[in-house]
Amino acid sequence: MKNKLLPFVALALIIFSCKDVEEPSPNSQIEGKYVSTTEIERTGETLDLVNTIELNSDGTFYSENYTTEGGNDNILGYRSYYHGTYTIVDGKVTLRWQDNYGMNFFDIYYLPKADLILTEGSDFYSDYLIQENYTQLSFICPPNANCSPSIPYIKID
Repeated sequence: MKNKLLPFVALALIIFSCKDVEEPSPNSQIEGKYVSTTEIERTGETLDLVNTIELNSDGTFYSENYTTEGGNDNILGYRSYYHGTYTIVDGKVTLRWQDNYGMNFFDIYYLPKADLILTEGSDFYSDYLIQENYTQLSFICPPNANCSPSIPYIKID
């Protein structure tokens, strides 16, 4: 009789000892630094336009867009930087910018960071589709906008 009860007791112990595994929050899954790089040719030299977004688990972010010499990490200057807050809804992250600093020139690719100008305005935001299990962000072109195809941001840490 004891041998027949043993499998039932073992099964009961297994069922009642299992704990529910908590699903990580979207903010903790998206946390990290994302980078997107575009290579351009300018008067015989190659430049890399590097865009970064660093998302924190507390719902804040910091972004820098800078230019390097093609193929290396030597920063020549910056195109913009900003910070703000983000929200995640239905597989999409929305960045709401605060203190957006940028260039007012369209024919150059970088300036010293100290020369960037605070952009005045009411509400700046951008949307990104979350892909590949939180390892890639793809810019979502706003309705009625004419956007060229964008290079996705890849999570590097």
